[in-house]
Amino acid sequence: MSKNRVKELRESMHLSQEKLGEFTNISQQVISKIERSDSRLTKDNMIILADFFEVSTDYLLGRSNCKRSIEQEMEMLNKFRKYDDIVQMYVMLGEKGRQLLRHIADMLIELGID
Repeated sequence: MSKNRVKELRESMHLSQEKLGEFTNISQQVISKIERSDSRLTKDNMIILADFFEVSTDYLLGRSNCKRSIEQEMEMLNKFRKYDDIVQMYVMLGEKGRQLLRHIADMLIELGID
């Protein structure tokens, strides 16, 4: 397994190990060991993390540099198609506006507002 894939994905989502553990029901200690390569991913944890990050298990294992299979890409495309208008507004914002929007989204996630 590429020793940093889980850490890279976690950090790209601005999640702490503790928060990732809350979302996946995998303890922070296990996540820490996986990120340090002190522990191998169990089959169950691999599936949980791949599903959470919406990547293939091959990507988590370092067997592929493609995060998703073609089927997963099509599924993601269809899943997010309904958000096209929001994405277009985001693109139209300047960098300060995008940073503010990210900050607001982070706060809403932290508060658990859905």
